[in-house]
Amino acid sequence: MTKLWIALVFFGAAGAAFAQPYAVAHLGYASADWQLDAPFNGTVDDRALSYGVDVGFGFRHWAIEGGLSGYGDMDGLATPCPAGEVCPLVVREVTGNDMTMYRFALVPRFSVGDVRLFAKAGYFRMKIDTNVDLPGDELDDRGLLLGIGARWFFRDPWSVSVEGLRFDDNQYQVNVGFGWGLRLFSD
Repeated sequence: MTKLWIALVFFGAAGAAFAQPYAVAHLGYASADWQLDAPFNGTVDDRALSYGVDVGFGFRHWAIEGGLSGYGDMDGLATPCPAGEVCPLVVREVTGNDMTMYRFALVPRFSVGDVRLFAKAGYFRMKIDTNVDLPGDELDDRGLLLGIGARWFFRDPWSVSVEGLRFDDNQYQVNVGFGWGLRLFSD
């Protein structure tokens, strides 16, 4: 097992030597519609500011990328009660639900002059800390992430980007980012 880890580290380091590292800080706008089970028993259906960072390594026409996003308070309608209990049929507004998203994606990309066009396909995990003050009020969801975008290198290594993302059918997001990234190879 140790030899396997040594081989993975060796090949990973060799691949990283030819990689094009990049990082992007972004601001955006998100529209969410998350159906949540107990103890929330309702829907987080709101729009909010999004902010985050993406970090990746490019290999010519492909990249791998990880990211983290936070969101302004998302409001929803719920019938809060503990799991397994009979819930009253009283729907109330629950404000201040905190959401954090982690994601990992493969990114096919190609360049047209100083503009790099890209798509994203990957996995996301959303942590939702509902504001219902009951046991088990931290929920999570995971699924498929899809996206498209463009990054303009106005002065190497600096760039400005715009992207649209979709997380299953639960959330849509548009981001504008400012980034740094090496372009070691011409595409």
